[in-house]
Amino acid sequence: MARYTGPKCRKCRRYGVSLCGTAKCAIIKRPAPPGPRSMRRRKISDRGQQLIEKQKVRFAYGLMERQFRDYYERAVRRPGVTGELLMRSLEERLDNVVFRMGFASTRAQARQLVTHGLVSVNGAKLDVPSAHVKVGAAIGLTDRGKRSEYAKILHEEIRGRDVPGWVEVDREAMTGRVVSEPTPGDIEAHFNPNAIVEYYSR
Repeated sequence: MARYTGPKCRKCRRYGVSLCGTAKCAIIKRPAPPGPRSMRRRKISDRGQQLIEKQKVRFAYGLMERQFRDYYERAVRRPGVTGELLMRSLEERLDNVVFRMGFASTRAQARQLVTHGLVSVNGAKLDVPSAHVKVGAAIGLTDRGKRSEYAKILHEEIRGRDVPGWVEVDREAMTGRVVSEPTPGDIEAHFNPNAIVEYYSR
């Protein structure tokens, strides 16, 4: 299955929650699902609701089905609560860490910064969005990234962006560090990891 490249907000409207991360998400003005409106309300089965929860997380983090399934299977093999381990591994992806630190306004933009070679980890360029970022890792811009026009824009925009407690950011130097592992409380409230585990367990 190819990566979805259509209108991002179409998925937001389909699943009833903003997944794109943009402040001007279409769901604000058009909360109804895309397509013709049905005259009768359809009841969603438990299996259907589990699928919706899985798709919400998958599209939010920009993963294809096989990639997402791999994350789940790795979480199953580790000791602990599978749903929490799954979400933690997604949060520790390099593109998501860049997004959480405020270096990008959306995960899609963060992924683009990484693939274009503008992000460094512990002083070395790393252009793999799915790379796992360990606790203690230092994130910043490469020399090329610092010279880019985006760096000038980011220097102003990053001041107004909040960051979660598991990362710390120096907004003046535009550098950050992962200080701890993300906790269940750091995950968006509209995600239901337990439903994802139930979906794959059947």
